[in-house]
Amino acid sequence: MRLADYFDSAVSRHPNDIAFVDGPASVSFAEAQRFVHAAAHALAADPGLRPGCHLAIYAPNDWRILALQIAANCAGMAWVAVHTRNAVETNIAVLDYADCEVVLFHSAYEQAVPALKAGLPRVKRFVCIDAPSEHGEHLDTWIAPYRDRKFIRGAEDPDQTALVQPTGGTTGPSKGAVHTNRSLEMGLIAVFDTLQMGPDTRVLAAAPLTHAACLVSLAAAIRGGCSVVMPSFDARTTLAAIERERITHLILPPTVVYALLAEPSIASTDLSSLRCLTVSSAPIAPEKLKEAVRRFGPVVHEVYGQSECLFPVIAKRPQDYVMADGSFDETALRSAGKSSTYACVEIMDDDGNLVAPGVRGEIVLRSTMVMKGYYKRPEDTAQACEFGWHHTTDIGVKDERGFITIVDRKKDMIVSGGFNIFPAEIEAVICSHPAVQDCAVIGVPDEKWGEAVKAVVQFKPGRQASGEELIELCKRELGSMKAPKSVEAWVELPRSAVGKILKRDIRDKFWQGQWRSV
Repeated sequence: MRLADYFDSAVSRHPNDIAFVDGPASVSFAEAQRFVHAAAHALAADPGLRPGCHLAIYAPNDWRILALQIAANCAGMAWVAVHTRNAVETNIAVLDYADCEVVLFHSAYEQAVPALKAGLPRVKRFVCIDAPSEHGEHLDTWIAPYRDRKFIRGAEDPDQTALVQPTGGTTGPSKGAVHTNRSLEMGLIAVFDTLQMGPDTRVLAAAPLTHAACLVSLAAAIRGGCSVVMPSFDARTTLAAIERERITHLILPPTVVYALLAEPSIASTDLSSLRCLTVSSAPIAPEKLKEAVRRFGPVVHEVYGQSECLFPVIAKRPQDYVMADGSFDETALRSAGKSSTYACVEIMDDDGNLVAPGVRGEIVLRSTMVMKGYYKRPEDTAQACEFGWHHTTDIGVKDERGFITIVDRKKDMIVSGGFNIFPAEIEAVICSHPAVQDCAVIGVPDEKWGEAVKAVVQFKPGRQASGEELIELCKRELGSMKAPKSVEAWVELPRSAVGKILKRDIRDKFWQGQWRSV
């Protein structure tokens, strides 16, 4: 079934239960369905939009994001994930690549719409989801003719595109993982089954709903559960919401978990309702995981997935690493977990051979959750599924018990705070400075961010620039998320015989003594 089919089924079982809480708004399943069907009608009836078109939702967390994602699926269209922390120019490039025809924006980003209109001439419709706007029609006005009209869907096409997920996070080249009704369906099933969701589930939606966190809230919705939406993350407010709303489920990147652990009010907060704190997007430091278990109880799960294969394809549950006497299984603790029920995960060498336990290799998998392919990138798609397996480009080791530990990354990519950052464009900006001869941007260990962006710079003879100057240059050109956290000057960067910078040698200097290499 489609996402929209599952949602309508949940409505039939729980019409009067609350589906979404957002500030003072409490939206029942029946009310949410009326909104979803009206929005689907408006999308399908718009003469300027082609069947199966792509739409973007440009908004901070808001319950309408989830409803509009369901509406897009209901109308046979696909949504494109948009990260609002990107520079507007980056999002223009992403949406242009994805051939978006509709932009549904929140008034918080109204100032960005003129630039979006100028850079996206193929967009047929701009709609403001929460207020009247001079730059687009108000959503309430747009869907008003279709209120209380049920949208009748045709037969499901399991291979129809449901979601285009850009793989670069807050940066990187334009590449989008295409997920179909089939892969999205399996992803939602894997989420609610692995995280044990039901009608009594109450999710706190604190992470961005435009990305992976939406799968948790959507999975809760199709099980008849409720999502409490927070506009943005704040440690004290999040802890208070867990207590006040009796939250059972929460998904966060490690950096945000660290912020919760550092918040003084955690000691006096009632966290007894929490059944599942899920850590995703990047590995959590083992000592921080232990601290989280001590603070939150044995409820901390860790899940692994990608834009290309959704999640969880690997999962670590409390019973995997907490012993009966309360002590920790250190090997399991440091791992990412075991293959989930809905994925076959193995380790492969460079020649396409699956290797024995204890041997390092690339983590590969097979699952219905895997993408159909990269949008308009057939060569990249073929490379990603070489030898009949999806290639994650992460390096791991699988032990005799089935625990998989991620130890390195094949791609030249940094994961900082759960976001993927590609060094090339940062290096290009730094090298544009007149004093810089060359540079290498790498990820270095960081207790808070997992990896922090660091630039190692070689200056031209007789020229210098301060680290602060280079960081400010990157902030102006790329935004603060992409800017290095630190800059170090080297007289010479290590190079191969043909002059290529040996980034691995540079990285190794900063990762010595670490238990992992990512």
